[in-house]
Amino acid sequence: MKKITSTIKFLYLLLFFATPLIFTFFNSELFELPKMHFVYLITIIITCLHLINWLLGNIRLYQKNIFNLPLLLFLISQIICTFTSIDIYTSLYGYTSRLNGGLLSVISFCSLFWCLTPYLDEKFKQKIIDFSLIAGISVSIYGILEHFGIDQHLWVQDVQSRVFSTLGQPNWLAAYLCILLPFSTHKFLESKNKLPTTYYLLLTTSYYLTLLFTQSKSGIIAGIISISIFFLINFIKNNSSRKLLIINYSLLIVLSLLITNPIKDKIFPQKTNTNPTTENQNLNITSSEDIRKIVWRGSLDLFKKFPIFGTGVETFAYSYYWTRPIEHNLTSEWDFLYNKAHNEYLNYLATTGLVGTAPYLILIFTVLFYLTKQIFTSKNSLEIRNWSLVILSSYISILITNAAGFSVVTVSLFFFLLPSLSLPEPTLQKSATNRFKKFLIFPVIIFFSLLFYNNFSDYLADTFFAKAQSSDEKQAYQSAYGFAQQALDLSPGNPSYIINLADSSAKIALISQGNNQSYIDQAGKLADQAVSVSPANINFWKQRGQIYYYLSTLDNKYFYTAVESLLQGAKLAPTDAKMYYSLGKFLETASMPDDAAFYYQKAIDLKSNYDYAYAALGEIYFNQKKYDLAKTNLEQTLKYAPTNTDAQKML
Repeated sequence: MKKITSTIKFLYLLLFFATPLIFTFFNSELFELPKMHFVYLITIIITCLHLINWLLGNIRLYQKNIFNLPLLLFLISQIICTFTSIDIYTSLYGYTSRLNGGLLSVISFCSLFWCLTPYLDEKFKQKIIDFSLIAGISVSIYGILEHFGIDQHLWVQDVQSRVFSTLGQPNWLAAYLCILLPFSTHKFLESKNKLPTTYYLLLTTSYYLTLLFTQSKSGIIAGIISISIFFLINFIKNNSSRKLLIINYSLLIVLSLLITNPIKDKIFPQKTNTNPTTENQNLNITSSEDIRKIVWRGSLDLFKKFPIFGTGVETFAYSYYWTRPIEHNLTSEWDFLYNKAHNEYLNYLATTGLVGTAPYLILIFTVLFYLTKQIFTSKNSLEIRNWSLVILSSYISILITNAAGFSVVTVSLFFFLLPSLSLPEPTLQKSATNRFKKFLIFPVIIFFSLLFYNNFSDYLADTFFAKAQSSDEKQAYQSAYGFAQQALDLSPGNPSYIINLADSSAKIALISQGNNQSYIDQAGKLADQAVSVSPANINFWKQRGQIYYYLSTLDNKYFYTAVESLLQGAKLAPTDAKMYYSLGKFLETASMPDDAAFYYQKAIDLKSNYDYAYAALGEIYFNQKKYDLAKTNLEQTLKYAPTNTDAQKML
């Protein structure tokens, strides 16, 4: 029993320590995807060991607590909304480049919670907190070094201006650091010796400094609010630590005033020759706040259309196109794919409706109610009240950052498991056992071994998928085909791998001039299969159209299938200007200028500053000698793209 229990505890410590640190350079997505697969791996092993421990009669299957029922209701709601989804595969596994948020990730986090609570004695709780803080200092040190250019050569992004360390995005890093700040501050206040006191003060300073370097508005606001809650309640209720509180928070205030950050710039705007707003307008950069407002409006419209079950867990990337406001076309991110609503609560409303959102909110309010009650109940010991305050402050930061973004793997880990640290120590450890239960140990091992193998296969498949994409970019199509085939062999049902292999097959058929009919047949078959698995995925319809366009250069019969694919995509995304522009391009290459002009005009109607569409339409009218119309469209082209030399020549 001791060996199994020790192993389970070690795995939990590894989970909290390693998850924030993990990223790779050989996956299709470098940060979230490997983190999620690591969580799956640890969940599989922990759940298997815990069940064996229970079957042997060494531990209770679960510990009774206030969070069990809300968590169970939430899990059931996600299962229901998966089976009513417009794309069951995505709802089950999660969006391809993210995974977190799909039903499997929810099952994993719920399992981790239920397996954790029977082992949570006070000593183990402290170890979880300590390991989390050590991981945090590793992340923040890397973030500080990143600010000074240690890895600027590795990234396309200006990582010195907005650091992301091992989390992959500044807002994600900020959300993670906000979770840790109340814990390091509390440890600083409670430490009795000089050396640990200095250590915890350095932790808090490092976290906050890195938080400022992220330049994340939502993160910095969440950090300020959460540590302010911690400060105020602690200052009122704990006389003995007031001096240390003032020292700690004075240091944070000084950092806030010294380091450039969005909040400081808002309160103390600097006078410069360049107006940031004007500069953004000249560069056609739309502020993130304005884009979020548009996306949120589309999310609410989606909820109004599907108020009960939503469109399905994690299907926002597809369903948002159905209600995407036309104004989105006039932003600088008009052709970006939004796979989340950038507000966790609106995301749940849009994708899971009332059925999924109500249990989610019930879970949150249960946690808030329990922690608040713990803080203000006088019969609780001072230690319980203090730790409840720490956890509450940390949890509130998650709720705030989720309101302006979405939960990633590391944040989800804390969202689901953090409340368990406020629970009292488990009492009854033993469970009844019998011979029949022991016979179940072998089937449990077999079942979880299969899960382990599937997780490893899926992870390995993604590495081949990444190689296929890299080879395709280098126009090494034969290599891309081989890697794409390996990815699909390892994960046969993944529609992203199916459409990727279809694309490679079509390109090989094209460069071989159609001499091998098997590539042509495979390309068409796989393209059709991908859209049958994920019929609401607009990108798959675009890719299918492109694949059939390649094939149409070998045989004209495929051309109309290509057009039909884009028409279906346009039907699913009625406000997507780029879809209509692509249709126009297809028809223009088929010597159908009038039809092409119709779709170019539709693209312009949706996006009034669409310089490419104006240029294409102007060229059609120029060739048709309709010079007045040509002039009008070419002038519009140069209005939005003054360096377009072709338009200048025609004009």
